[in-house]
Amino acid sequence: MITRRAMMLFALALVACQGDTDRAVDPVWGKQPCEHCKMLVSQKASAAQLVLDGDRYYFDDVGCMIQWLDEKKRTARAWVRSGDGWLDAEQARYRGGAMTPMDHGYVASPDGDVTYTEVRTRVLARAKGGSP
Repeated sequence: MITRRAMMLFALALVACQGDTDRAVDPVWGKQPCEHCKMLVSQKASAAQLVLDGDRYYFDDVGCMIQWLDEKKRTARAWVRSGDGWLDAEQARYRGGAMTPMDHGYVASPDGDVTYTEVRTRVLARAKGGSP
């Protein structure tokens, strides 16, 4: 009986944490697939996530998140990993030339000189056959 009650409390706590759409929530590193390319999200430096219609989606590369949103023709609350925490994707600054899982090459960085809008433009241009 105690085991069942403990499991129920754990499940409720997990649902409560996952349902918080005002903050980023770590994925299960190395087990959560990227929503766009299906690779496992394992490299924290390039990870991204978003909440859309109450559902949370994880990405192994900010470029994957940008392409997925473009394909869905949607906007969403989004975060990118920076150091040990998460930043609002649209407010973050990015550094280009980084090694990322899908080779989009952008990571959030305090010393970055690229905006989210610029990253989005470059990622989408490259995806459509243009130069980054």
